Amino acid sequence: MLIHIKEVIEAVSNSYGDEFFTKVTLALHKIIDADYTFIARINVLDFSCKTEVLVAKGEIAENFEYSLKNTPCANVADDSVCFHLKDVCTFYPEDQLLADMKIQAYIGTPLVDSKKQVIGLIVALYEMEQTDEDETASLFQLFSGRIAAELERIDYEQSLEDKITKRAKELSDTVNTLQVTQRQLVESEKMAALGNLVAGVSHEVNTPLGIAITTHSIMADELKKLKDKLDSQSLSMKDMEKFRSTSDSALTMQGENLNRAKKLIENFKKTAADQHQLEIETLDIGQYYQRVISTLRSILKPQNVSLEIICKDKILLATYPGIHAQILTNLISNSVKHGFANKNDSDENADLPSQENKITIEVKSLGHDEVEIIYSDNGRGLSAEAQQHVFDPFFTTARKQGGIGLGMSIVFNLINQKLKGSIELGKTSKGACFHYKFKANSCNH
Repeated sequence: MLIHIKEVIEAVSNSYGDEFFTKVTLALHKIIDADYTFIARINVLDFSCKTEVLVAKGEIAENFEYSLKNTPCANVADDSVCFHLKDVCTFYPEDQLLADMKIQAYIGTPLVDSKKQVIGLIVALYEMEQTDEDETASLFQLFSGRIAAELERIDYEQSLEDKITKRAKELSDTVNTLQVTQRQLVESEKMAALGNLVAGVSHEVNTPLGIAITTHSIMADELKKLKDKLDSQSLSMKDMEKFRSTSDSALTMQGENLNRAKKLIENFKKTAADQHQLEIETLDIGQYYQRVISTLRSILKPQNVSLEIICKDKILLATYPGIHAQILTNLISNSVKHGFANKNDSDENADLPSQENKITIEVKSLGHDEVEIIYSDNGRGLSAEAQQHVFDPFFTTARKQGGIGLGMSIVFNLINQKLKGSIELGKTSKGACFHYKFKANSCNH
């Protein structure tokens, strides 16, 4: 017996998983001289077994699955050692598999896990009657604990792997959701910038349209007076002169203001379309920046901000107009919201006289189709923390006011990814300053 135990131990030494099951089953099969030996795992839900390893006539055979109903294995599954040294088919007449295999003797032992649950069984089948089950039963019972522990270890590893896979999928889904959310927030921020354009143009257009409507009303009133004079045959040269003078003045004022409204709307339509089409055009950079600024006047008015564009040279460059419109909108909005809001309430500015809020945009040609923009304001400036994180997504100093911190991140990405340029903080004694550079875009870019 000790020799047999040693043989099994040597056979399975340093083996795990499928290799362990194969080696231990082959070793036991050889020692007990069975016709069939197998280790099977129990499926409690459908009351069935599936072999992990099956040795038939000394060779590894294909695994199979079978129902426990009306089989001696059902008794083993109930945590009972089952021995039938002869005529086993007589006791289990409905077990067709035993009959087909012409089995006479059956020896089975349950495999119990650390929670005292039967998770499998080890079985020996004989075609001839047996006279002594002691050695086989003893060997099965001796190694059943090790076999059960290996089954349990595999289950634990599989469970752990499933958990890791599940967590990895959950993490991946979360990352995907965050990426989608970030894209939506970026689009939302872009639409907010476009909304500022809409609000600005609406406000700007109201004034010239209001004047045009007023002058129309004046002209209509003067025309009525003229008709009344004609009807009463009391029209004088003085009346005609007054009508002519009033009409000339009103028509001039009406024309000027309608043209002003028309130009504002055209600039807005072009700027808004540019932001969505993102097609390369050859631009006069200084002139285009002036056009964009004309649509943003209403953003500047609440804080009484004056804006100056300095461009000494005519700079023609193939680039994305819409990208520049988005960059300028975000930079100017950032200055108004953060730089000029409550500027004189900060401790360092509390004792200083109030000064004009001003934004300066200097456009420079660096040659070789490269342009540098120096954007600066004289607002409250950036804190040390803001200087370190100003381009980080979701960093904002106005979280309580509803800021989400994507404006400068969008500017950074537009300049780096779309314009293939760069942006950095500039040095200034007051306010905020940004330097960004970009080159001409090729049509296949």
